Amino acid sequence: MSDGVVQLLRQVRLLHPWMGPACLGAVMAVAALVWLTRTRHLPWRRQLAAPLSGAGIGVACWVAVDCLWRPFADGVGATVWLWVGLTATVVVQVLLGGDAAADRARVHAHRRRLVRAAGSGGSITATVAAACLAVNAFFAAYPSAAAVLGLGVATTPLESLTAAASLPRHPERGPGVLEETWRAPADMPDQGAVVTAAIPAGDQSGTAGFQPRDAYIYLPPAYLTPQRPALPVLVLLTGQPGSPSDWFELGGLKDSLDAYAAAHAGLAPVVVVVDMLGSPYRNPLCADTVRGGKVATYLERDVPAWIRSHLQVDDDAAHWAVGGLSNGGTCALQAVSRSPQVYPTFLAMSAEEHPTLGSEQRTLEVGFGGDRAAYAANDPLSLLAAAPAGRYAGVAGVLSVGTGDSRYAQVVPTVADAAMRAGMTVTEREYPGGHTWAVWSVALRDQLDWLGRRLGITG
Repeated sequence: MSDGVVQLLRQVRLLHPWMGPACLGAVMAVAALVWLTRTRHLPWRRQLAAPLSGAGIGVACWVAVDCLWRPFADGVGATVWLWVGLTATVVVQVLLGGDAAADRARVHAHRRRLVRAAGSGGSITATVAAACLAVNAFFAAYPSAAAVLGLGVATTPLESLTAAASLPRHPERGPGVLEETWRAPADMPDQGAVVTAAIPAGDQSGTAGFQPRDAYIYLPPAYLTPQRPALPVLVLLTGQPGSPSDWFELGGLKDSLDAYAAAHAGLAPVVVVVDMLGSPYRNPLCADTVRGGKVATYLERDVPAWIRSHLQVDDDAAHWAVGGLSNGGTCALQAVSRSPQVYPTFLAMSAEEHPTLGSEQRTLEVGFGGDRAAYAANDPLSLLAAAPAGRYAGVAGVLSVGTGDSRYAQVVPTVADAAMRAGMTVTEREYPGGHTWAVWSVALRDQLDWLGRRLGITG
């Protein structure tokens, strides 16, 4: 696809305050038009079949996905099923279309049949499009048409980016903060680069195995110079369902980091967004289990080892952090509570109190095979409560949530209290919004200054 088309698609913005109400109004208009032109002459019992069928389909989908299959701990959400029901209502309404004799009497010419078919297809297409746009707006997901097609951010394989090639000498960090010792060269690029790379899991023998998807990596402008400084590292996680690209396509990560780097002489953390799911429909609970594979080992051993061997960054773990949102925020808490020596700094956005598959009983039985000790060994609150004095000395993080996220807002004070009792230093922050990217993208942008001071970029 040409650059011009991609740029045009990026200008088609999909997130507006009026998007949800506008889509609802559009669907109501389509339903009214179909009723006027297609179904108003039908017996009332037959007309009633459309809304009843729509409601039944919405409920059936909810039962099948959120109650029986349960791929997501929190469920898909009532908003999605409401739009499934509305869409199904219009589709059934179109299919009813009156009795056969009346149809033949009104539609006797080839051209009229084509017009009728086009009207039916247009009604269904408009309804499906409105439903998708409304659900997207509710979750504040894809910001543009380009993001829907995976074209929101340009990427290149790590090995193909010449400016990211290893320098003969590994960068060394001097005393003090980087902003005071680093001098940006005149030919430093204005923006950072986004690259992709496969970060394989290590030995998975004896388990069902864990096969992570490719990581997405942000390299700041300072990294892309021959005078490369020893930059800190942020390992970032997404939610479930999700993929590593979400932080860039949905969360505006590159724009936020480029803005931070522009204000600090090209300096910013090297951000490695890794996969801790293997699939949008799996939740391996960020743990080493027979069911999900060795995800904890992957995040706390394999990923750091790969970063140190493939990227020229600060080797000192004191300048490393882990962060994530929702399921990934819980995973960040798990990683720092299990391995504070690997990640002594964390950002947990809209995190849960415990790893979960929907309920503690189901998590214990399905996720950990009934092994309560294994569950406790991967539960942040259990680990924090049982920690010996001094285990979390020097560990610090930010716990954040949306003000409208009632389910997760109550988690923050609980986790903060447990973390501080265990010896961590914790900051709590709130942002306007719910459990959506509209909160998480703003939260990361806001927390970069704190993170930069914590990781030694600024004083």
